[in-house]
Amino acid sequence: MDNDSNLIMHQNKTSEDFDIVIDDHGSQKTEAIYQQNESEGKVYQDLDNLLQHHKYENAIRYVYDQKFELERGSYYQLGEWLVKRLQADKDIDPALLSDFVTNMNKYK
Repeated sequence: MDNDSNLIMHQNKTSEDFDIVIDDHGSQKTEAIYQQNESEGKVYQDLDNLLQHHKYENAIRYVYDQKFELERGSYYQLGEWLVKRLQADKDIDPALLSDFVTNMNKYK
């Protein structure tokens, strides 16, 4: 039983979403609690929705709001994705796009 328990604990500890494991020594059960993060897919869906309605400033602010929610690499990737989308839109204010590109380049 210890080997099974150790294997499960090892798998839990190496899990990317691992937050905390509670092991009640008087019980046969071990409880794993995972932190639920907003999926990145939802972030992209929200941004798509803002872009479809030409809410460029809101989309940029939305990305900035993700700065402390995402890991640095994921945040930069999200910013680069938005830059490409904004560059393809002829209605974007060039100054707004330029400022966003400058800010995102700080995270390379």
